[in-house]
Amino acid sequence: MITGYTQQGYRIEALYLFRDMLRQGFYQPNEFIFGSVFSACSNLLQVEYGKQVHGMCVKFGLRRNVFAGCSLCDMYAKFGFLPAAKMAFCQIKSPDTVSWNAIIAAIADSGDANEAIDFFCRMMHIGLIPDSVTFISLLCACGSPTTLNQGMQIHSYAVKIGFNKEVTVCNSLLTIMLAAQARRRDLHII
Repeated sequence: MITGYTQQGYRIEALYLFRDMLRQGFYQPNEFIFGSVFSACSNLLQVEYGKQVHGMCVKFGLRRNVFAGCSLCDMYAKFGFLPAAKMAFCQIKSPDTVSWNAIIAAIADSGDANEAIDFFCRMMHIGLIPDSVTFISLLCACGSPTTLNQGMQIHSYAVKIGFNKEVTVCNSLLTIMLAAQARRRDLHII
């Protein structure tokens, strides 16, 4: 029910259900419940609730769980707490592609293309295969004239491994090229 409420936009109700579940003590929350509660907290922009739920997640021994950890990472990223998001990611026992995508997207959204690419390289180094979400996040990070070449290299790699027909990846490339072109034009006007 908590997940359903969160997905349907009844986030406050999801938090009340979570609270009631803990008070009754009949059920121990699992990684999926924590994931839904972290999502509710981030969508409500309730930083303090999120921190409290994080503490409960640690108490129940799930901070290293890939699902709970990824959700925690995403929550802190949405709050703009990138160091906390990185810490949550680093505590995941065996991060999967989704977890890596969460931290790469968080770093990319913060505007640090070089660090996003660094995390991408680490992901590749351990043998995980990127997906379209990985490439979209990376390409979005490379929207400035100074990072356009990196964006082109990322796109070349995406083509090399078969994402050249992925519409969302191609759209991301077009977006960064247009943004870089517009910024160059603006610089010439000044």
